[in-house]
Amino acid sequence: MKKLLILLYAAVTALSIVACEQIPLVFNVSVQVRFEGASFPQEGITVTMTDAAGAVNYTSTTNADGLASFLLPSGSYTASALWKTAADGVRSVYNGSTTGIVVAKDGEKDFTVALSRVESQQLVIKELYFGGCNNPETNKGYTDDAYVVLYNNSDVEADAGDIVFSFLAPYNGHGSNKYYTDDRLLYENDSWIPAYGAIWWFTSEVKIPAYSQVVVAIFGAIDHTQTVSTSVNLGNSAYYWMSNSDVPAYTNKKYAVADAVPASHYLTCVPISQGNAWAMSNSSPGFYIGRMDSAEAKALSENADAFDHTLGTAAAFNVAKFPKSKVVDAIEVWSAPNVAKSQVRFSADINTGHVDVTNNQGYSVYRNVDKEATEALPENAGKLVYNYAGGTDDIEGSTDPSGIDAEASIAAGAHIIYADTNDSGKDFHQRKVASLKK
Repeated sequence: MKKLLILLYAAVTALSIVACEQIPLVFNVSVQVRFEGASFPQEGITVTMTDAAGAVNYTSTTNADGLASFLLPSGSYTASALWKTAADGVRSVYNGSTTGIVVAKDGEKDFTVALSRVESQQLVIKELYFGGCNNPETNKGYTDDAYVVLYNNSDVEADAGDIVFSFLAPYNGHGSNKYYTDDRLLYENDSWIPAYGAIWWFTSEVKIPAYSQVVVAIFGAIDHTQTVSTSVNLGNSAYYWMSNSDVPAYTNKKYAVADAVPASHYLTCVPISQGNAWAMSNSSPGFYIGRMDSAEAKALSENADAFDHTLGTAAAFNVAKFPKSKVVDAIEVWSAPNVAKSQVRFSADINTGHVDVTNNQGYSVYRNVDKEATEALPENAGKLVYNYAGGTDDIEGSTDPSGIDAEASIAAGAHIIYADTNDSGKDFHQRKVASLKK
């Protein structure tokens, strides 16, 4: 009997050891939010800890001291914090993130997240369609149909005549990035970001009414459905076009325009980097808009003495230094199959986070609805359409967490206010069908 008890005790002990080995260690972890170099004693700020794989999120809210508490398994995490306020018609977002947090038995247990304050912008990028679609006749990707939608996210008319468009280097989020030194962007704390390829500007007055938009075709302002049935029609007289008409270097055949698009709707540029076209990534662009009059944009594009040559000294690697103070809105896109290889290209004061996209499927990057702000508009009573099913969350993508179908609501007469946190992962989702196709 004694021998049996000993054997039983040994078996239970062994099972306990195995069980302990299988259960990950958990630790009490705190995150202190900070603003302008000091602790931020604000209750109710949402803090999220995301594991290294991006698969699991742990959420908490701060106490009156601005401190959020977690019970976390050991591992690597990214901490992000978000808080929204509104006063006197101005919406403000406090947003920030800290990467490379390691939770371990003998490691640090107290961490911080520095917040940046962002006031709501009147003009935002509502949608970016860049990855193209699949041509059913050839089973190959078609990417000449890229476009961007510029939206007036306010209740007063917007002047967009001095809005300019550009993108970062490298072209792809997963490309080799020479701007990194010791895991930090060279321009993280500087006054500029790269303008690669070109800076495009309007050549005529552009006014956008409240809660309205303009569409800018990037390569071909034509009805692309006549070439590829799954594409989009950009040959609309109301649309604008990044034209090669006054850009002799841009001879690529993908530049085309429909007769319906007036010359007053043509944008122009002075190429910064050598090439026969504006070579925007069709998988993972770092795209942004800024405010700069045409004379300043032209001067910046022509001032070769001020170009940055981090990428190389050949003309193909010329990069202009675009002032951060001029940036209005930005999108950091990563290629879904290449997320593990990707690195952020915007400095944290411009944008944090990223939206992941699969190209050649007709998907677009579409801005999420600010549910609270949109529902608060009295004129929207009875006009908002819910149960949005336009995202790609059912195919390992993303969707709009508000649940509001923006395009259907607009068609019903509603006014939409879109999210604007300067975090691409929170502001955008992957849409199954480009909005111009409905």
